[in-house]
Amino acid sequence: MDVFVARQPIFDRHDQLAGYELLYRNTAQSAVASGAAAETMCTDTVIHAFLDIGLDELTDGSRAFINCTRDFLLDGQVDLLPANQVVVELLDNVGHDDAVVVACERLRRKGYTIALDDYVELSGNSALLKAVDMVKLDVQHVAPDTLEAQVNRLRHFDVHLVAERVETSERHQLCKRLGFHYFQGYYYSRPELVATQEVEVNAAVMLRLLNLLIDPTATDAEIDDGFRSDPALTYKLLRIVNSAAIGGRGIESIPFAIRMVGRQMLYRWLSLLLVSSMRTGNGVADQLVYATLLRARLCELIAEASPNVRFPQALFMTGLFSRLDTVLRISQQDLLARVNISDDIRLAVADDTGPYAEPLRLASAYEAGHWEQVDTLASGLGVMPVQMTWLYTKALTWVNQQLGTAVAA
Repeated sequence: MDVFVARQPIFDRHDQLAGYELLYRNTAQSAVASGAAAETMCTDTVIHAFLDIGLDELTDGSRAFINCTRDFLLDGQVDLLPANQVVVELLDNVGHDDAVVVACERLRRKGYTIALDDYVELSGNSALLKAVDMVKLDVQHVAPDTLEAQVNRLRHFDVHLVAERVETSERHQLCKRLGFHYFQGYYYSRPELVATQEVEVNAAVMLRLLNLLIDPTATDAEIDDGFRSDPALTYKLLRIVNSAAIGGRGIESIPFAIRMVGRQMLYRWLSLLLVSSMRTGNGVADQLVYATLLRARLCELIAEASPNVRFPQALFMTGLFSRLDTVLRISQQDLLARVNISDDIRLAVADDTGPYAEPLRLASAYEAGHWEQVDTLASGLGVMPVQMTWLYTKALTWVNQQLGTAVAA
């Protein structure tokens, strides 16, 4: 399948290339980023840029400006990206609360450059302005005196200004006179589409590897075997290693690559790949995927809320496997025979026994509306029954953000 990323150059005051903004595109005919939720655009752009096309091919060694959603920022997914090669662009709806400010300050300490995209002056956002490095202003239809006033207010902060949508020579000269540091727009170049063939990865292999990566007893040899079974996934692994976030060059073996990446980072990358690969465009299939991810996330949140359950990530896998047979259209027996999941997950899914069975039972009871059973199971896990509505809503929000769908009324 063809995958696409558009790139638009950004220049400095001396008309030297400073970087490229990477933009989501879903078809070769797309002229704008549309047709998907912001979370989907963010995730797919990162996957296609880093694992399918390659950052060096997209930016020729310049920095990549990458749009970042609130969840991508707060969930720590930004840490997957190479700090010295990207500028993290916070979308205008990310917010400016304490959680966002703290996340930006943490990233800057790690060497990341942070930019505010489509900046709008709001009351109370001065703390965020102190925690970022760049501010991007849409200058296309702003009156010169209004633009000058905006620039003057931003001079109180230690930020570089980026003029977006510079489309005429007159507007370019005005922005230079006002002291903008960087420039982007049709005056220089329209976004250029870059396409490649996506290397598809076997979902069952990804699931097996995700299970191994969260299993503290799994050996490096077992993880090595998982990658060996799928050449496409090995290719993705090398793409991850060869990113500047890890700095790997001259990889000679799969185990060496795995050690360089580390289990936690591998788990994050494979999780992104799994969610992206499960989007099909087929209505029935996508609803099955939706229900499966919802149960998986709800099981994970129940485990996080319960003082009696360890390894919340293992509960995500438990919920996933409890419905995955319907997504893949195979029997549960065949599904469990094809993948090497932990005994505890297998017991919960196949036999309704073991340490993970009760959280799975609670998630299933809530989905079915069996409220007396919900009260009993929740209390047994040390979770207040009234928490379940909040946990379910949180799980819905997460799935909607991942798949770009809306909650049914």
